[in-house]
Amino acid sequence: MKIIKSFRKTITMKIDEAWELIVKAPFFMSKKMIENFINKNKAWVEKRKQQILERLKSYKEDEKFFYFWDEHKLLYKIWTKNIEFDWMNFYIDKKNKDKADILFADFYKNEARKYIEKRIKFIAAKYNLEFNKLKITSAKTRWWSCTSQKNINFSYRLIMAPIKTIDYVIIHELAHLTEMNHSKKFWDLVEKMMKWLYPWDYKIYQNWLKQHWNKLIF
Repeated sequence: MKIIKSFRKTITMKIDEAWELIVKAPFFMSKKMIENFINKNKAWVEKRKQQILERLKSYKEDEKFFYFWDEHKLLYKIWTKNIEFDWMNFYIDKKNKDKADILFADFYKNEARKYIEKRIKFIAAKYNLEFNKLKITSAKTRWWSCTSQKNINFSYRLIMAPIKTIDYVIIHELAHLTEMNHSKKFWDLVEKMMKWLYPWDYKIYQNWLKQHWNKLIF
C-alpha cells in the first residue's frame, strides 16, 4: 500500500497496474483515519481486484492487440524475456501469463515514449515552440494535457492509434503552448499545423478518437 498526502480536501484510492493500493489523502488525516477509510471500503477493494483478475484472465492465446492501429496476435511460449514483438505477433512466456497486463503496459509506455518524444520535438521545432517536460502516463480518461508550466502529458494508450491520429493529438497539445484555450484562434492554429503534415481536415482525426478511443483501453 502506498499513501500519498497532499493539499487536498478528499481521500481517494485506486489499485494500480502492479496491484498496489494507492491512497491519496489530505495532510490532516491521521494513519488511523486512513485505515478506517480503507476498512470501510474493503468491499470495493475486493471488487476492484476481481475486475483486474478477470481482465487478466481474458488474455488468451491469439487475442489481438493494437499497435499503431494494426492488430497483432498474442502468443504464449517458453523462455521469452518479458514481452517480445516482431511486428507480426506479441510473445509472452507462459509462466508470465498472469502478468500480461503489466507487460503490455510496460511495452506500450516504452514505445509511446520513443515515438512521441521524437515526433513532438520534430513538430515543435518547425513552429519554434518550446515545452518543459514530456510525460507518458497510464491515464484511461484524460489521454493528453498541457499545463500552464508547459508540461505535456500523453497516455501510453495513444500508441495504439493510427500515426496520423497521434500526430493530431501532439499538435493539439503543442498548440496549447500558444493558446491555452479552445478558442477560434486555437483551432485555426491546429488546422494550420495539421495542414503542414496532411492535406485532410483535422476534424477527421478528432472524430476518429471520439469513435474509437474505447477500443484502445484494456
